[in-house]
Amino acid sequence: MSTANDAKTVRDSVTQLLARGEIDAGMKLLKEAGPLPQFIELECIGNMHFYKRELQKAVEAYERAITIQPDYGIARYQYLVGTQDEKKNDLVAAFKRYQSAIGIEPTFVDAYFELGGLLVKVGDFEGAAQCYRDAVKLAPNDLSAHHNLSSVLAKLAATGPEKHADERQSVDAAYAKLKEIGANPSSTGKW
Repeated sequence: MSTANDAKTVRDSVTQLLARGEIDAGMKLLKEAGPLPQFIELECIGNMHFYKRELQKAVEAYERAITIQPDYGIARYQYLVGTQDEKKNDLVAAFKRYQSAIGIEPTFVDAYFELGGLLVKVGDFEGAAQCYRDAVKLAPNDLSAHHNLSSVLAKLAATGPEKHADERQSVDAAYAKLKEIGANPSSTGKW
């Protein structure tokens, strides 16, 4: 592999395959890409475990990558640590982890779902709505993204119905259309 950017391009392509459930194709691409920097290869292996829902194995691979390259950011690692922080009710730490995941990989939709759910917990419905708007942009065919946005807009409409009515109507129409065509919710789910 000639440059770090080439290696990151391979990582992104592998991760896209893994995210679509094409585990074998993703791992084949990783193998065929030739030698990558070890920390990037470990991130890809972690991503494989992440999408297979082998989360402890994912964390172990990510932590090995971080040990090799301490300043290297891994979005899914930040996300997983954030979910653990949230379970421990350390909402500030979880917020920072989700924000970090989004900063590292702005197209990683799961982080938007979790950040939106956390903001709902603390009553920041405007912030949650923005997270879910971003999730809808990233995953326009995801039922959960539309459902979550609609739910938050309903909460906001209770305080200022005229401000959010049109957007909610549009989101609800998109949600109904997706249900009609049999779209699936994300693995992250609804809050």
